Amino acid sequence: MSLAAHSAPCDSPCADALDRLSLGHEQTRALADECRRFARHVRCDPAMQEVAEALCRAIHRMAALEEELFFPAARAALEASSLVDLAELEHATARQIIRQLQRADPNEPRYEALVLALTECVERHARHEQAQLFPRLRESGLDMHALGEQLEQRLALHDDEMFQVEERRRLERAAAH
Repeated sequence: MSLAAHSAPCDSPCADALDRLSLGHEQTRALADECRRFARHVRCDPAMQEVAEALCRAIHRMAALEEELFFPAARAALEASSLVDLAELEHATARQIIRQLQRADPNEPRYEALVLALTECVERHARHEQAQLFPRLRESGLDMHALGEQLEQRLALHDDEMFQVEERRRLERAAAH
C-alpha cells in the first residue's frame, strides 16, 4: 500500500463530518497496521521509520482537524463533554509519544516500543470516537453536513500548507547536495 493513499481526501465530498473523520481514522489505522507488521517481522528497517513518520503526519493532520473544528462543535452540541475531554486526552498522549519518537534512535529497541505504543493510542482513540462520541453526536442535532464542509475546507488548507513545507525541505536538501 502506498503512503500517498493514506493521506488522500475523500474521492467525492464526504457525506458529513463523521464520515470525513471515520475515513481519517481508517487511513491512520492502516498506517498503524503497517507499523505493527514491520515491528513483528523486520527490525531496524528504514522503511519502518518512513511508515512511522507517515503515521505521525497523519495523526498530526487529523488531530489538528479535530481540535480546531470538531471538538468545539461536539462540546457545544453535547451537554456532557467528558467524551470530548477523553478524546482530547488521547490526542495529548499521542503528541507525547510522537515527541519521544522524534528524539529516539530508530536503531534502538525503544523506537519500536514507541511506535507500537503510538499504534495502540491510535486504535484506542478511533474506537472511542466511533463507538461512543459519534453516535451521541448523530443524535444531537448538530448539522453534520455543514461541519463536514468546514472539515473538508480546513483539510485542503492543511494539505496545501504541508505540501509547501515538504517542497521547501526538498529544495533545501537538493541545494545542500
